[in-house]
Amino acid sequence: MAIEIIREAAWSEILKLQAEVYLFVEPESLEVLKDKWNRTPSCCFTYRDSDKLKGYLLAHSWNSEQPPKLFNALPNDTEGNILFLHDLAIASSSFGQGIGSKLMKHLVEVATNLGFKEIRLVAVQNSKLFWQRQGFKPLSDNVCKSYGTDAQLMWRKLQA
Repeated sequence: MAIEIIREAAWSEILKLQAEVYLFVEPESLEVLKDKWNRTPSCCFTYRDSDKLKGYLLAHSWNSEQPPKLFNALPNDTEGNILFLHDLAIASSSFGQGIGSKLMKHLVEVATNLGFKEIRLVAVQNSKLFWQRQGFKPLSDNVCKSYGTDAQLMWRKLQA
């Protein structure tokens, strides 16, 4: 089992996994995902077991209190000291194996070393409890409807 930075060759597997896990939120296009990946590639990871993709995490630098809009490339000049966790997806066949927690632990270490002050995300598809177990606290449920009806903006402060 290994966590690695996302590489170009992984995108077809990532899109397949994204389509498998996002049942209540429309998946984003490859172009939009790659735009986010290219902003902060050192904070985007895959998790593999025996060369099979079991999960991925996509996070990027951000400078706004509000989350970025879905389905759009990121605006220019949005780099900042907030790390926005855009996507964490785990294969349904791997639920309960702790892969999400391992990816999060790795992200927190990398983000702290890079000097980010906090991580923000929008919890979707009834994932709020998972994020709370990862140290995130609710901020607002007033987010763009494209995130789904139960979307919750959350944040986690990083230690200096």
